[in-house]
Amino acid sequence: MSHLAQFGRIDNTANADYFIRFLDAACAEATFQAYKNRMNELLELKPGSRVLDVGCGTGDDVRIMAKLVAPGGQAVGVDNSRAMIAEADKRSVGTKLPTAFKIADTLALPYTDGSFDATRADRSLMHVPDPALAIAEMKRVTKPGGRVVVFEVDFGALMIDAADRVLGRKIINAWSDSVRNGWLGRRIPRLFHEAGLKEVAAVPHTLSLTPEIALLLVGQATVDLAEKNGTITPNEAAAWLDHMDALQREGRFFSAMTGFLVWGNA
Repeated sequence: MSHLAQFGRIDNTANADYFIRFLDAACAEATFQAYKNRMNELLELKPGSRVLDVGCGTGDDVRIMAKLVAPGGQAVGVDNSRAMIAEADKRSVGTKLPTAFKIADTLALPYTDGSFDATRADRSLMHVPDPALAIAEMKRVTKPGGRVVVFEVDFGALMIDAADRVLGRKIINAWSDSVRNGWLGRRIPRLFHEAGLKEVAAVPHTLSLTPEIALLLVGQATVDLAEKNGTITPNEAAAWLDHMDALQREGRFFSAMTGFLVWGNA
């Protein structure tokens, strides 16, 4: 089974559909849509603007931004995954929107200084080796005075209503520690300041997680990893999965997570 912590290495998994399904499920949730809409407002896009999405995935957000910058503008998406860029291209066929997609390294964006009026990254920087460098690159390719916007979750703020609090902490920590930068959300404001961005601001945003989404984080794959690492016992693994299944069947499942919407000017 693939593990979502492999998001930064999708092409090495030979299971891109698993990650695409997760993105589609998350983007369909109202609390995810709410912060995405606010991101677009903060980017201050208008017809003629050129905007870059760093870690664009399937390109759904790029296509939305393309409608905001048309006519005369362009929405560009980059991702390190060939599979994701292929999916973004496929979904854009026939839309006639001003979009472009490119395979690229977040830590060395293939654009000259000041190429874009605005840049953004949405839940992608947690998977890069050096988020500080990624933000510096986003600032570099943004025109002076242009807006840089990042939304990043913090898995230290992942909550699930489980009966066994001790076991719940073990599972949540196992997930958070499996992600390259599991606590990145709380660090983004500081990284913006260190990158030299101006007028930095940040607001928290709570996401409501359906069982489908939450259990991709703290379900079978993470339980298997935690058991393999000796964090939990086989009995604890079975008990957790049985409990999650019961909560779903009885309609009592609840999970949420806090992320941070951060913006500043180049």
